[in-house]
Amino acid sequence: DYTVLHSALLFDHPFARVVKDTLEVRGQRRPYYYLTSPVEAVATVGLNERGEILLTRQYRHPIGRVILDLPAGRMNPGEDPLTGARREFEEETGFYPREIQPLGSYNQFPGSMRVTTHLFFARDLVPTRQNLDEGEELELVALPAAEVLALILRGEVLDGSLQLGVLLAAQKGWLA
Repeated sequence: DYTVLHSALLFDHPFARVVKDTLEVRGQRRPYYYLTSPVEAVATVGLNERGEILLTRQYRHPIGRVILDLPAGRMNPGEDPLTGARREFEEETGFYPREIQPLGSYNQFPGSMRVTTHLFFARDLVPTRQNLDEGEELELVALPAAEVLALILRGEVLDGSLQLGVLLAAQKGWLA
C-alpha cells in the first residue's frame, strides 16, 4: 500500500543519482530520499590453480582506508552481468577466467540505495594483461582461500562483496 505520488531527480551523474519520492502510506504523505545508480556492479571470487583467491588492495576514499576487496566494478550500460564480470576481472587482475559461474546478486543498502551487485565465481584463470582504468590504483593480492575465509570469520574484512562472495562460494563447496 505504498504509492509514489511524485518523484524528483535532485542530482544526476553517470554513476549516481539522488532521488526524492513523495510516498503515500495509509493516507499519510512523507518524503523518501535515496541513491540509485544507472548501472549495476559486478564482483568476482577468482580462484587460481594453487587454491588462492585473487583480491585487490586499494584505498577507498569514502571510508578513508586501504582495504582488501574482490576484483569488481561497474557494468557498462546494457552489458550482461557475466560479460561485465569477465571484463572487470581481467582488467583488474590480468587473468581471463575461462570458467565463470554466478553466485548470486544483492543490494547492500536497500533502505537507502538502489544498486545491484552481481557476484560470480571464476577459475581456470589464463594470464593476459592487467588493464586498469585511468587513475585506478590497486595491488593484486593472492591469498589461500582458507586464509581469506578466516579473515572474514574473524571480522577483519570490511567489504560486503568479498564477505558474501567467499561465504557463498565456500557454502557451495567451490573453495575446497
